[in-house]
Amino acid sequence: MNDYYRQCEESLGEHALGFRILYGPPVVGAAFLFLGYQPGGRAIDCSEHHETWPETCDYATAEWPLAKQVRAIWGQEVVTRCTGLNAIFFRAPNVAAWRRITKPLRDELEIFSLNNAERIVRALRPECLIVIGLGTFTWLAQGEPSLYGEKGRVLVRCGTLWGCKAIGTVHLSGSRISRGDRERLRAYFAAQRTQQTQEGCAS
Repeated sequence: MNDYYRQCEESLGEHALGFRILYGPPVVGAAFLFLGYQPGGRAIDCSEHHETWPETCDYATAEWPLAKQVRAIWGQEVVTRCTGLNAIFFRAPNVAAWRRITKPLRDELEIFSLNNAERIVRALRPECLIVIGLGTFTWLAQGEPSLYGEKGRVLVRCGTLWGCKAIGTVHLSGSRISRGDRERLRAYFAAQRTQQTQEGCAS
């Protein structure tokens, strides 16, 4: 990845803000693997051009808003044994900034990222992919609504991605989610985990 990034850095110009791949150790067979759209950030952080995988799951320890919401919904114990990944590895402060990159280069970077994200997911074989953001889920997978909020809003969609069961959620830190809908999400994923455990025991 470092070599590929160096090849692209000059072409990226002001958009060369570094990259991030895994947000935790490469746990094989984890209950969940959290898949986001892209790492945020407004400035390059060279420490994250990592040569090895992180030793702990960022979602279990970080103080950024998304990590806190993930812990609140899935629970500290479960999240500690999971990891995270992005569909696009290259940093951008937001989607609008990413789309300002020339389309041929952006397409190349997205294809590179998606091909390698798929390789990682197939190698790690999580029980379930949690795709953060319904827009990201729709971009990557097909699926049907599986949970609605108190005002009829779709909170969760279910489908498959890269040979894996995939569940897409509203963006937990970017969407305005009521307390009641957060409780719905928490109960939904607690039931999913119970089902996974029962299926594991049965096999």
